[in-house]
Amino acid sequence: MANRQNETAQKEQRLRDLAARMGLDGICLSRALNFAWFTAGGNNRVVTGSETGAAALVILGEKKYVVAPQNEIERIMEEQVFDLGFEPWTYEWYASREKAIADLVGSRRVGSDIPLGDWPVLGADLNRLRYSLTKGEIARAREIGAICSRELAATCVNINPGMTEWEIQAELAGRLLKFGVRPAVLLVGTDERALKYRHPVPTNKKLEKYAVIGLVGEQGGLHIALTRSVYFGTVPDALRRLYDAALKVEAAFLQASTVGAGSRFIFDQGRAAYAAAGFPEEWQRHHQGGAIGYAPREYRAGEGAEEIIQPDQMLAWNPTVQGAKCEDTVLVTAPGGLDFITSVPAWWPVAAMEIGGRRVKRPLILER
Repeated sequence: MANRQNETAQKEQRLRDLAARMGLDGICLSRALNFAWFTAGGNNRVVTGSETGAAALVILGEKKYVVAPQNEIERIMEEQVFDLGFEPWTYEWYASREKAIADLVGSRRVGSDIPLGDWPVLGADLNRLRYSLTKGEIARAREIGAICSRELAATCVNINPGMTEWEIQAELAGRLLKFGVRPAVLLVGTDERALKYRHPVPTNKKLEKYAVIGLVGEQGGLHIALTRSVYFGTVPDALRRLYDAALKVEAAFLQASTVGAGSRFIFDQGRAAYAAAGFPEEWQRHHQGGAIGYAPREYRAGEGAEEIIQPDQMLAWNPTVQGAKCEDTVLVTAPGGLDFITSVPAWWPVAAMEIGGRRVKRPLILER
C-alpha cells in the first residue's frame, strides 16, 4: 500500500506543478484513463469502454476529493481509493455531477480533462504527465506484458484450421480474463483477410493456413500491445519476404526511439526504412503505432510535432507490409536503452537483429 501511496504522491506533485504553471487553483479529472493513472490502477467505470466513469477526482488546494453519486460513492471510496487520502463529495444519482463539482469548487479556477462549464480544458500538457512511468507502473507493465505474451503464444499453439476468427478471439480473450487482463483491442485476420485488411476485426471466416492476431491488453489502466502470426505448413517465400521487410522497418523505428527524440523524427526514420525495403508507399496504408500507456495509443507515430520521448516511456510500433505485421511493446530508458516489455517463449522462432548497438531477438511467423 505504501508503494501505491508513494506513486500517487508523485503524480499529485506533477498535477500541482501543472496547475501552478497554468495559474489554476486545482484540477478535475473525469476521464477513466486519468482516474486509473492518478490512483495507481483504480477504476471509475461501470460501462466498459466509456471515456468517463462514475466518479471524478478533484485536486483543490491542499485536499483531494472523489465526486460521485450516492449510489457509487461508498464503493469507490472503499474499493478504489481507500488508502489514498481522498475525501468524498457526493450528490443524488439523478442530480447533475457538473453542478456538484461546481458547488465544491466555488469561485476557484480549475482545469478539467473534459469540457465542464467555462473551465479550461487541459489537453497535451496534462497528457504528457502520464508518459514517464514510475517504478510501480513499470513493474505492473512487466506483469501485464508477461501475461499477454504467454497467453497469446499459447493461443497460437491451440488454434487449428477450421476455427472461426470469433473462436480464436474467444480463445485468447478467455485466457486473458482469467488473469484480470481485458482485451482492449483484439484483432484476428486469417488468410486473405490478414493480407487485405490492416484492422481485421474478427468475423466468422474460418482459418485455413495463416492467422495474424493483434492484441492490446489492459489491466489497471495500463495497456500493452503485441502481434503474433502463425502459419500452418511452410511459410511461403513471398510472405517471408514481406515479414522480413516489416522487421527491418520496425528496427528503424526502434533504433530511433531514444529519450529526447521527436515523434516526427522517428516517423521519418520509419518511412525511410519502408523505402529502403522496397515499399515506399506502404506506410500510407496503416498507422505505424506509437506511444502507449494509459491509452492504446497515447499518440501515433508522426502525430504532435512537439511530442518527444520521455525517460521510462512505453512505445509500440506496428509496421505492416501487405499483410505481414510485427509489434511489441518496449520501454525507453535513459540514456539510450530499450527494454522489451513483451516477449516470446524460448521455443518460438526468432531472428537476431542489431538495434541500438545490441543484438535482440525478434519473433518470426510460427510454423505449425
